[in-house]
Amino acid sequence: MYVQDGNRAEREKYNKIWTVPEYCNFSPGLRNVERFMKVIDPKPESTLVDVGCGGGVAGLEFEKLGLRVWYLDLVCNQLKPEIDKKRFIESPIWGDWKFPHSGQKWEYGFCCDVMEHIPPEYTMLCLDRIIKNCRVSWFQISLIPEGMGSAIGETLHLTVKPFDWWLMKFGTLGKILDARDLLNAGLYVVMK
Repeated sequence: MYVQDGNRAEREKYNKIWTVPEYCNFSPGLRNVERFMKVIDPKPESTLVDVGCGGGVAGLEFEKLGLRVWYLDLVCNQLKPEIDKKRFIESPIWGDWKFPHSGQKWEYGFCCDVMEHIPPEYTMLCLDRIIKNCRVSWFQISLIPEGMGSAIGETLHLTVKPFDWWLMKFGTLGKILDARDLLNAGLYVVMK
């Protein structure tokens, strides 16, 4: 599959799933904001990119907590209206996205319940893009299959792999600051 084909296929799939109310009204990112804040303890006004932001609910919560947030996702039809569109980057994670100011990085990357959605052939490229564009990157990844894709006749969790598989991938790209298995249902990893 060529990257352009993958972009189109994934964009069409996510444009469809974002029409399903049960999918739109659930934010795993929001459920992980508190964990991120405890683990990372960012300074106020720090920059953060919410990678695979979905509706942007988690990013809006980070803004309330004093962070300067940018939002990145494959499609924008789900974004909450209060999000400043100047801080939205419409791109696949495997695309060529960067901090808006040349030569700089976001202080933090927040990628929650996203990597398992990535086609396997793009997984390493996505991890590399996030880690290279952020000084510290925080990942929460589901380790289990999902069922919501059946609402549109698709599979959403494309890269469901065990904890050790993910650690091996992360270990080739940078320094792992923290890694935890969340009872075989998920993991979180902090990278530098």
